[in-house]
Amino acid sequence: MSPRPLLRPWRSSAFRIQALALLVCTLAIAAVVLMRGELDHRFANRTAEAIGGDLVLEGSEPATRAQREQVAALPHSRISAFSTVLVHGDTFVLTSVKAVDDAYPLYGELTVAEQRFATPGTVDQGPPPGEVWLAGPALDRLEQNVGDTVTVGERQLRIGKVLVREPDQGAGFYSMNPRVLMNLEDVDSTGVLAPGTRVEYELRIAAPGEQMAGVLDRLEPTLAPHQEIDTREDAAMRSMGPMRQLSLWGQLSVMMVVLLCGGAVYLAAGVRSAEQARRCAVMKTFGAGRRLILGQILGRELAALLPSILVGLALAGGGFLLLQQWLGDALTWRPSVLTWLLLALAPVVIWAGFALPRLWRLADLPARLILADRLEAPAARTGRNLLGALLAPVLVAMMLSGSLVALGQLLLLMVAVAVGLPLLLWGPLRLADKGGARLPLAPRLALRRLARRPMTTLPMLAAMVLALAVMSLASQVGQQLLGQWRASLPEKAPNYFVLNLFDQDMDAFRSWLDTHDAEVPGFYPVVRARLTEVNGQPVREAVTKEDEDDQGQRALNRDLSLTQADTLPESNRVTDGRWVADAPGEVSVESELAASLGLEVGDELGFTAPSGSVTATVVGLREVEWESFEPNFYFMFSPGTLESLNRYWLTSFYLPEGQGADLPDLIRQFPQITLLDVNALLDQAQDLIARASRAALALAVLLLASSVLVMAAAWLAGSQQRRRDEALLRVLGARSALLRRVAVLEQALLLGGAALFAHLLHLVALWPLGAKLFDGDMPLSWWILLPWVLILPMLATQWLKPRRHSAPLARLMS
Repeated sequence: MSPRPLLRPWRSSAFRIQALALLVCTLAIAAVVLMRGELDHRFANRTAEAIGGDLVLEGSEPATRAQREQVAALPHSRISAFSTVLVHGDTFVLTSVKAVDDAYPLYGELTVAEQRFATPGTVDQGPPPGEVWLAGPALDRLEQNVGDTVTVGERQLRIGKVLVREPDQGAGFYSMNPRVLMNLEDVDSTGVLAPGTRVEYELRIAAPGEQMAGVLDRLEPTLAPHQEIDTREDAAMRSMGPMRQLSLWGQLSVMMVVLLCGGAVYLAAGVRSAEQARRCAVMKTFGAGRRLILGQILGRELAALLPSILVGLALAGGGFLLLQQWLGDALTWRPSVLTWLLLALAPVVIWAGFALPRLWRLADLPARLILADRLEAPAARTGRNLLGALLAPVLVAMMLSGSLVALGQLLLLMVAVAVGLPLLLWGPLRLADKGGARLPLAPRLALRRLARRPMTTLPMLAAMVLALAVMSLASQVGQQLLGQWRASLPEKAPNYFVLNLFDQDMDAFRSWLDTHDAEVPGFYPVVRARLTEVNGQPVREAVTKEDEDDQGQRALNRDLSLTQADTLPESNRVTDGRWVADAPGEVSVESELAASLGLEVGDELGFTAPSGSVTATVVGLREVEWESFEPNFYFMFSPGTLESLNRYWLTSFYLPEGQGADLPDLIRQFPQITLLDVNALLDQAQDLIARASRAALALAVLLLASSVLVMAAAWLAGSQQRRRDEALLRVLGARSALLRRVAVLEQALLLGGAALFAHLLHLVALWPLGAKLFDGDMPLSWWILLPWVLILPMLATQWLKPRRHSAPLARLMS
C-alpha cells in the first residue's frame, strides 16, 4: 500500500492538532501508568524486604518436607526466632535471637559494623557457623567487644560483628530490644531449644509478581493448625505515610490526565470533522456507500494517527528508563506485553469516545446538509455522543488505574465539571453578549464572536478551565506532599534514644548532653501500669466485645507506658476535647485506642502499677503520628498525676555526626541505661521520603506538561475560526488596529473566564483532595493564582505579535 494516503491527512493543520493531542494523551497516560507500576513494584519489594520475603510460612514447628518441596524451585530461607540468655562472666542478658541459614536475607542487605559506633557497612549474608553478631545494646550490657566470645546455652561463640540493622527488622524504636543473629547450623549444638521452648519457625519464600498466587495455592492446602501464611500484600505497607499518599496521588493523576487528553482530542476532532465534511459530501454525490465512506474517513484517519500513538509510547518508554535511573537502585520490573497493549489501546479508546462520534455522523448526514454547513446531529445521536465521551475516560481509568472505588468521588467531580461546566457557562455567556450591546465596537465584537458559536466556545472554555485547575491543583498537591513529608522528618531528627534513666542520673546526663552539643526534644517520665477501671467498673466489664478490637485487646493484656507532660508533642494533634491542664488528675488518650475501647471525653480511668494506683479524667483525644522519630504514648497525664509512682525517664536526642565515638563513655558512666541507635532507621526513612519526593515531583511535572499541551491544543483548535472571522471583518472594511483589539479582547475574555472558573474548581476540589490525601482539608494557597502566570504572557504575546494579512476569504471558507 502506498504511504501517500497515510501522509495526506498530515497536510491538514486540524489533523496535526488532533495528532498532537493524541500523542500527548498517549505520552501522559503511559508515563503515569509506567511510573505507578514502577513505584508499586518498588513498594512491593520494600514490603517484601520488611517481612523477609514475598510469602512467609510461620508456625510453632518447622515447615514439613512436603512444604519445602513445594517451593524448592524458588529462592527460600529458613529462620528460627526465640529468646535466650547470653552469658559473659557473671553477666546475664536476655536477648531475642534470630537463627538464619545461608540464603538469608532474600531481600535487602544486613547493616553491620566492625566495632561499636564504627561506620556501618552492608553485607548480603548472615554470620558463618561458629560466629554470632550482636546488636549494640547487647554488647553494652555484656560489656564486650567484637572478637570476644559469648556463651549461648552450652556453646561458646565468637562475636564477629556489631549488628546494626536487619532488612526485616520491625520499624520503631520500641521493637529494638537486644538482638542476636546466629547461624542456623549452630542452634542444635547450643542446646537452648529444649522440648516446650517457645520458638517461631519461618519459611520465607521469594515469589515476585504473579508467582506468589501460585505458591499460595500450593501451600494453603498443606497448612497445619499452628501454621499461617503472611504475604507482602497482607503487610499493607501502602497504608503508611508517603507510600499511601503517593499511591493515591498516582491513581488520581491517571484520571485527571485521561480527562484532560479527552478534552484536547474533542477540540481537535471538531475542527477535523468540519474539514472531512466536504470530502464526505463529494463522495456521497458520486454515489459512494456508507461502508466505503466510513472506511475512507475513519480507517484512514486512525491509521494515520497510529504514528502519534507509537511516538507517544516510545517517549513514555524512554522517560520510564530515565525514571528508573533517577530513582536509583534499579529493580527488575519490566512491563508485560499486556501492559503495553493496554497502553496502546487507551488512546484509541479516548479517540473513539471523543472523536469517533463526530466523524461517524458524517456518514449519516445528507450531502445537502453538509454542503449547507448544517452539521448538527439529531438530539438522540447527540446524547449517544455525549455518553461515549463520558464512558471513554471512565473506561480508561478503570483499565489503567485498577480501581475507581477509592477515588470515585474525585472522578465524579471531574466528570460533572466536564459535562456541567459548558451548560453552566452558556447562561453567563448569553447574558454577557446581551449586556455588551452598548459597549464599544471592539469588546462588542469580541463577545459576539464567542457567544454566536457556543458549540465551539463552550467545550474549548471547559477544556481550558480543567487544564488550568489541574495545573494549579497539581502544583499545590505536590508542594504540600513534599512539605508534609519533610516536616515529618526534620533535618535534626533524634538519632539516639535512651531508656532506664533515673532521677539521680538526670543532672549528670544533662551535663553530658550539653557538653556534646546534643539537641533534646524533651524528657518523659515513664510509669509501667495497666488500665484496670473505666468509670468505676472493672475494665473487662466496662469494655464490651463490640467495642474492643485487636488494638484494644493488646492494650488490656499488657502493661502500658504512661507519661505526663505539660506541652503537647509536635507529632500529636488534639481531635476532641482539649490538652491536659497544669492541675493533676487529667489524661489525654490516643484517638484510635479510645475508639477501640469505646472511651470518650469525660470518662474516669483507673490504672494499677506495682507501686500504687492512679485515677484520671479523660479531657481530650489525640491523633498520634507513630511514624515520627519521637517518643509517643497512648496515655499522657497532666503534670503531677504520676508523682507518687515509681518511674524511669525516657528521652531522645540528636547527636551531630562525629560525636558518636564518645558514646561508649556515656554507657560506662551510666551502665544501667539502654541506648538505642536509630541512625539506620533514620537513614531508611529519609531514603523513602527522598524517593517519594522525586516521584511526586515527576507526577506534578507530567500533569503540568499535560495541562500546558491541552491549553495549546485548545488555542490551536480555535485559530482557524478566528482567521475566518478576521477575513470576513477585513472584507467588511475593518482595519488592522480594530482586528488586533478584537483578537486580544476575545482571548482576554476566554482566558480570563477560564482562569476565574478554574479558581472556583480549585476551591471545590480542596475538600475531597484533602480528605483523600491528607486526612483533612487542604488549605488555600498562592498556587491558586498559577493560571494567571500562564495566561498573562499568552495575552501579551497575542498583543505584541505582528499582524499578517489574512488569506483571501474564498480560500479560508473553502
